[in-house]
Amino acid sequence: MRSAHRVVAIVALSLGACRLGEPGPPAAPPPATGLPSAEPTVAVGITVDSAAAIVGATTDFEIREAGGGVVARGGAGERWTFTADADGRITGRGPGGATQPRATSLRVVPSRAGGLTIGGRQYRGEALILARPNAQVTAVNVVDLEAYLLGVVPREIGRLPASQIEAIKAQAVAARTYAIGNLRGRQSRGFDFYATVLDQVYGGMQDEDSVVNRAVAETRGEIMTYNGTPILAYYSSTCGGATANIEDSWPNRTSLPYLRGVSDRIPGTDRYYCDTSNRFSWTTRWTRDQLLAVLGETLRAHTGGSVSTVRRIDDVRLAGRNASDRATVEIVADGTTHTLRADSVRWVLRPQPGPAILNSSKLEAVEATRDAGGVSTLEIRGGGWGHAIGMCQVGAINRARMGQSHRRILQAYYTGVQIQRLF
Repeated sequence: MRSAHRVVAIVALSLGACRLGEPGPPAAPPPATGLPSAEPTVAVGITVDSAAAIVGATTDFEIREAGGGVVARGGAGERWTFTADADGRITGRGPGGATQPRATSLRVVPSRAGGLTIGGRQYRGEALILARPNAQVTAVNVVDLEAYLLGVVPREIGRLPASQIEAIKAQAVAARTYAIGNLRGRQSRGFDFYATVLDQVYGGMQDEDSVVNRAVAETRGEIMTYNGTPILAYYSSTCGGATANIEDSWPNRTSLPYLRGVSDRIPGTDRYYCDTSNRFSWTTRWTRDQLLAVLGETLRAHTGGSVSTVRRIDDVRLAGRNASDRATVEIVADGTTHTLRADSVRWVLRPQPGPAILNSSKLEAVEATRDAGGVSTLEIRGGGWGHAIGMCQVGAINRARMGQSHRRILQAYYTGVQIQRLF
């Protein structure tokens, strides 16, 4: 869901004791339809479609059939290995023995809250072991929504001091909104969310933090809606001075009224709320060999395999910007011009081969040096980190430092949304 980017280091914000006035609370919106009125449980895929899942507890625990019957018991600190056969029957093996092959699911229920372990990490709730095709298994953490958020929010915005709790509250509401809006979204796989950047990064109890726990508790049940429906609460690390319309950053997406580009400028100054980020402005450089190595890999994916190799790069140029200042870049490689728009720039012009992508598509300058062999060096100067849609996390942090409430922060970045408490 998120941009897959974490908040960058924050340097001192030298704005003195500047504090902006707070608006009054918004009028209560009408009740949203089809939304839970009580806290739901969520199912998070931890070990997904694997040959084995390692599950246990720091306390005594029971292994139960789906109907509730106990098939085995384990002691504190034990780890059991669960596997499935070709017929979808699950077997658990621990230090003290093994279960008989059972039907397609088993539950691991600790005797005390917070005792569950999956893959060596500690979680609240219990585990559901599912048989999957091809003799694979999936281990799912079944946990109350608010407890799930305790392991999500610190992974998404980091650990911050209590003085910045309003930014953490804003992140908690955004993360809760995503969760409510996407319940049952992975139902075909037997859970609601991945524990990775495919949904929201979730680290379980080991990532919990006392300030985050307080922020989640103080916003309990709060989500953002637009016309009674949970919004797509996208967020990224650093907007670079202004957020983006969703369709300008992701051209294949439909315009949404609440995901509109907004300025992050601090009123009455030439500063921006996110300009303390070390990626507010940045420069990336490539040599010829580095650029050939990157484009040889990324253009193959970008063109669906029609480009198999890249031997020569004749030009890389900035061809324009859209309404949200996201770039269009043209790459001329082996005589063919490839046009990259907005976020695709980040995936093709990677800093180096591998998973890392370009910081953002907000480019200030693209400068290529050429010789007889084509482009010999490339330098790109840009601003921001992430897709810049929705909340700017570094901006939210500095808005909180300057006295803004979490409601004000959210309504600054998500146009026209209403914040309401479901339970």
